[in-house]
Amino acid sequence: MFSRPTRTLRHRVAAAAIVTTAVAGVSLAVAGPASAAYGPDYGDAWVNGNGYTGHYSDNWTKKYNKDYGDAWTPKVPAHNRADVAVTASGPAHIDHNEEQLWSVVITNSGKSTAHNVRAVTTLPNGIQHRAHRISQGAAHATLGSDGRIVVTADALKPGQTVRLQIAGVGPSYGGGTVQLVTKATTSSPEQTTSNNTATVRTRIA
Repeated sequence: MFSRPTRTLRHRVAAAAIVTTAVAGVSLAVAGPASAAYGPDYGDAWVNGNGYTGHYSDNWTKKYNKDYGDAWTPKVPAHNRADVAVTASGPAHIDHNEEQLWSVVITNSGKSTAHNVRAVTTLPNGIQHRAHRISQGAAHATLGSDGRIVVTADALKPGQTVRLQIAGVGPSYGGGTVQLVTKATTSSPEQTTSNNTATVRTRIA
């Protein structure tokens, strides 16, 4: 009485097993070629599958002369680099309400061109800006809202100079020693950066 339904249940279980096996077989069939396409090791596929040899790290180091950093920023011997040097001059002292002149000189004393040169000059505290100009060289000078003067030059060839002149007036009262500071930068490798800053100290009488 119950034999026929039992056989039907067994048939269903067997059929389900066959379907499961078939699905698993399809999954394995899909996974097999995908794995084979990338070799026995996914990481090695990227190394060996596109013409690279050895290890991934070795490939980059061999191709770029064993120094990854130098590959992206080619080494320029120090003695052949640019060298942006800054000097500045101004009054040793200034009286109240007296007008004086400060001068900032930016020179490429190196052996290669300095690109994207930028020099920022901060005026002495208490000294009021009157005027400024580029008196030598090809550059632009702008007065920022913060009171600093920014000089920019697209390129300075070896030996080229930019000179900035600034006229300022002393305060009407007070005293002490104040200083003008200029800091210069370039996007080119430099021989040294120890000469990129210049300071002038002025005593307010």
